[in-house]
Amino acid sequence: MQRRTLLQLMISAAAVLPFERLRLLAQPRELTPEAVATLREIAPTVLPSSLGAARIAAIVDKFIAWTRDYRESVPLMHGYGHPRLQKTPATPAPRYVSQLAAMDAEVRARGARWSAIDLESRRTILDAALTRAGVRNLPQRPAGEHVVADLMAFYFRSTEANDHCYSAAIQRGICRPIAVTTSKPGPLGGQRGEEGAEPAGPAPAEAGAYAALTIVSEDHHAGS
Repeated sequence: MQRRTLLQLMISAAAVLPFERLRLLAQPRELTPEAVATLREIAPTVLPSSLGAARIAAIVDKFIAWTRDYRESVPLMHGYGHPRLQKTPATPAPRYVSQLAAMDAEVRARGARWSAIDLESRRTILDAALTRAGVRNLPQRPAGEHVVADLMAFYFRSTEANDHCYSAAIQRGICRPIAVTTSKPGPLGGQRGEEGAEPAGPAPAEAGAYAALTIVSEDHHAGS
């Protein structure tokens, strides 16, 4: 009887596995055109307005390329004292697509497009979406919890964002010779300043960024 039961379980599992593989293969491996269009509409609400439309569009393009080139099960670097090897999880693209579709549907239910609704309504939709996804802090890197939080982490944790914040070519995430660290950063687009030169001051607060999200105004600047 036990052998018969085991054989039945094996046959059932064999029947299910092909369909499970088909289900996984049917999931989008990159953002759909509809998801990309929604993401482009949302981006100006959650990224600094001083970047301008062209740079915001370029950041979104880089984020889309990152999702398209995402590789699963790649070993991640771990810090000292953390010997457990971690690997990249499954692609977040299917989750991103469903999240963007849900936000687009919520906006359409109001009878408008994202850019047509007022800022408070946009923040309400974003707050609800991030809460449902369990997002409490800006991740150190895109973590797959929610597409909006990951887009923000993709930019705000970058060298480009740090330079933009201080209006200076600090290049925090770029490997540089030790000798360079003795001179203060020069202005963006120029050469690094001579030793003793006045550093550029921080950029003013971004009125167009998603100010309602505390993880941007507090966590990002605290880490700068």
